[in-house]
Formats: sequence, structure tokens, C-alpha cells
Amino acid sequence: MRVLVSLILLLLGGLLIGVTVEDSLVGNSIVKGIGALCMIGFLKMVPRNKDSLSRKV
Repeated sequence: MRVLVSLILLLLGGLLIGVTVEDSLVGNSIVKGIGALCMIGFLKMVPRNKDSLSRKV
């Protein structure tokens, strides 16, 4: 379930960052901000292994 929600956030964030509102600086800023928040939410939900760079053999 967590993977599905994070994937939806990633797709929604990418879509919103790519959208341009015609002749509206404020509208563009709001849409890009929401897209960035979706991307941040995706990065917070994806589990990360703290020792992923240093593999122990």
C-alpha cells in the first residue's frame, strides 16, 4: 500500500511540475509548489537502507 501511494505521489508531482498555467505567475508558482511537495512526500515514503553505500561482506 505504501509503495502504491508513493508511486502516485511521484506521478502526480511530475505531472504538476510539468504543467504550465497560461499567463499566471501566481498560478504557476502554486502548481509548482504543490508538485514539489508531492515529490518530497514521495522521497519521505520510500524506504532507504542507511548502509546502502557500504556493503558488509
